[in-house]
Amino acid sequence: MHSQIVKRAGAGLLAIGIIDGAVTIARLAVAGPYPGVLDGIAVIAGIALLRGGPRAALWVRTLAVFLLAAGVVLVIAAPLYQPLDLTLTEIRLDPGDFATKAASVTVVLCVTLWVTLRLGQRSIQDAISRAGIRRWDMRMPAQAGGGIVALSGCLLWLTLHGQSADLATSLALQQLGPDYRYHLSWISSANNGHGRSVTGVVTAWNDKEIRTVLLHWETR
Repeated sequence: MHSQIVKRAGAGLLAIGIIDGAVTIARLAVAGPYPGVLDGIAVIAGIALLRGGPRAALWVRTLAVFLLAAGVVLVIAAPLYQPLDLTLTEIRLDPGDFATKAASVTVVLCVTLWVTLRLGQRSIQDAISRAGIRRWDMRMPAQAGGGIVALSGCLLWLTLHGQSADLATSLALQQLGPDYRYHLSWISSANNGHGRSVTGVVTAWNDKEIRTVLLHWETR
């Protein structure tokens, strides 16, 4: 019984990966870059389940729990990384793009939840024990996935809020003027031998459009 469940889960993941890969290729040909969020991982995990046994089920379920926790924390924390007004403007100006991204995230969360529940059934857990494999506490990969995303999010938030952020938005204001609202979307820096070379990306928006301003400056 457990073997059938594992193989069906593997076949399902393989099919999802192939379909997502085809969608990614089609989207690339029609509308440019498109994030293939499932294809590679789903294909590899599907093949592992089809060819493996209880150990493969344990590893794939662990990965699914990790990704599910990371995804849930990311969805919860996402509104903190940019102003609500900017998000609402993005939705209003390009609802199709937002719907595509939201659908992608929803599919990933649903698939990882399905794999977690499917491979967590009693018959599979008993098969893992009979094979002499120590069962893992799934709270560990869940805490690791959520913790990594939360820590990365905190570091990103601190990076995007500070003196460099104020300078970046001030420079963008000088370029585009007061008719826009400004938000630092990304910043990075590197040593150049004489100080630090800083690159920033500021998003400027109003009710009619959203613009991206690429900035570069030197510090000592």
